[in-house]
Amino acid sequence: MGAGEVRILIVDDDEDMRATLAEFVVTLGVEVTTAAEVAEARRLLLAAEKPFDIVLTDLKLPDGSGLDVLLAARDRSKESLITIVTGYASLDTAVAAIRAGAYDYMTKPFTLDEIGVQVRNMVNRVSLGRENAQLSLRLQESYRQLDLLRRKRSETARLQDEIRGELKENSRKLDLLLELLTATHPNPSS
Repeated sequence: MGAGEVRILIVDDDEDMRATLAEFVVTLGVEVTTAAEVAEARRLLLAAEKPFDIVLTDLKLPDGSGLDVLLAARDRSKESLITIVTGYASLDTAVAAIRAGAYDYMTKPFTLDEIGVQVRNMVNRVSLGRENAQLSLRLQESYRQLDLLRRKRSETARLQDEIRGELKENSRKLDLLLELLTATHPNPSS
């Protein structure tokens, strides 16, 4: 699976930061959607046909917090990976973000290389998760087919035993019939 199948939502009220991140992330082959505030992010999260795989959100937003975006994204999909980005880092907010289900917590300023590594790691994790889910489905199907074959084999063995029993019974009946015929019609040549 390519990165192009991975969808990311970038939430930042700083228009320049949002545009720079979006332009850079697009170069990684990821489909990008952006929002400037919590309300817009919530609307996008709810309206999206499929949940976003990755959410990068600033912590401080004009109408709330990146933690609000994180919770909205987690409500939509427990599989979404959310990274909180902030210029106002504190241990309390980092712990709150991780406890709420954030994938990571990054502090500003950061370089595009650093955010590139972060996004690539998240894309790889999404891709591996999808591959794992596909393999799990294939394994379940294989077990289902194996169970079906076992049941067919068991049924075939039961039918074979039934046929053997009928053959044995028919053989016994033929032997009795032969004995009766021999007893009632002795061999004329003797």
